[in-house]
Amino acid sequence: MNKAKEIDYEELKKGGYIVQRDPQHFTIRLRVPGGNLTSEQLITLGKIANKYGQGRVHLTTRQGVQIPYVEYEKLGEVTEELKEIETPPGSCGPRVRNISSCVGLPECSYANINTHSLAKKIDEKYFGRDLPTKIKIGITGCPNSCGKPQLNDIGIMGVVKPKIIDDKCDGCGICVTTCKEGAIKIVGGKAVIDYSRCVYCGECMRVCPVEADITEKQGYTIFIGGNVGRHPRLAQKIVDFADEETIFQVIENSLKVFREEASPKERFGHLIDRLGLGEFLRKVLW
Repeated sequence: MNKAKEIDYEELKKGGYIVQRDPQHFTIRLRVPGGNLTSEQLITLGKIANKYGQGRVHLTTRQGVQIPYVEYEKLGEVTEELKEIETPPGSCGPRVRNISSCVGLPECSYANINTHSLAKKIDEKYFGRDLPTKIKIGITGCPNSCGKPQLNDIGIMGVVKPKIIDDKCDGCGICVTTCKEGAIKIVGGKAVIDYSRCVYCGECMRVCPVEADITEKQGYTIFIGGNVGRHPRLAQKIVDFADEETIFQVIENSLKVFREEASPKERFGHLIDRLGLGEFLRKVLW
């Protein structure tokens, strides 16, 4: 019998082993939540790629790493070496994919949240969970949206609501010139925020020289139903200033509804359209 016919490619794909056009070679997709790797991991991955592949790796659009041109017979050996450096094979097909994120705190001066920590927590709980079709979760630290939450099935954004302390504000106007949304004006010698225009980025707070612009509340904005591909669509915002517990409630309940209600190969956003946003939120949030 032809060896290619004996290999269960679909089963291998579940674990991150993707057959190439040449059926004797595989690309190994790694599990890298938030795209974070140490320098030692990178060095060892290079050695593994030299030893088992063609001496190169590919950085995926979801911040993962792939090692191409690995022979089928070597998959077991490669996997053991990858596990030793805590970069095990990832997932592919109809399941939760690599959790992506921007750099977040403390590295980014614009970020409102530690995206790496949240990505790791979500990865530990949901990565690789079997579903009707793939689910992509993306995290971004602020409304600049470097992590593209609106293009993920479930997107998470760090937000902060500013508040002006009138007794401290001297009307200098630095916050006015800093705000990209035109949401702040000086009225009667004091800064006034128009919350209908504010996107909760927090930049005004960081430039106030007298600390009159403070945090009223902080949390996460949650988006659902976005994707790219052949028919791209933006996700819809469903919650502002959620706490971390609510994030996990939304993810858990969303995956449950998706698993129970989705038609074969139906994407998450299309399921929301079919059920109606109100009905979907009733199942997820309450």
